[in-house]
Amino acid sequence: MKITDKSDSEIIEIVSPMIDEVVNASNEKDWETFCKYQTEEEANDPENRKNVESQWESSKLLTSLNTEREILGVLRRDGEAVVYWKQTSTKIPGEFLASYHVKQFGQDIKDVGFLII
Repeated sequence: MKITDKSDSEIIEIVSPMIDEVVNASNEKDWETFCKYQTEEEANDPENRKNVESQWESSKLLTSLNTEREILGVLRRDGEAVVYWKQTSTKIPGEFLASYHVKQFGQDIKDVGFLII
């Protein structure tokens, strides 16, 4: 069954451990873990890595993410499932909107986007 054919709860169950690892890796500035669920092409793209590491250096938010989150919902579009939630920080006051985009490649579910606004 394609990821976009699964129920919201099934998608959240699949994606939550992935989000946990990516959030923790962002806090630790750990590229190897951060890119674990990316496509091979994206994970091995030096420009992608440079961009992420630059954001870690310039944004306190991206390295102080709370691991607890309030999932708001799941969207489906163009073969992607997007889980979105309220994200908070241990250093920056307020709430932010975060989203984690996944797509199915054969049997593999891959991260194709992680955004916080």
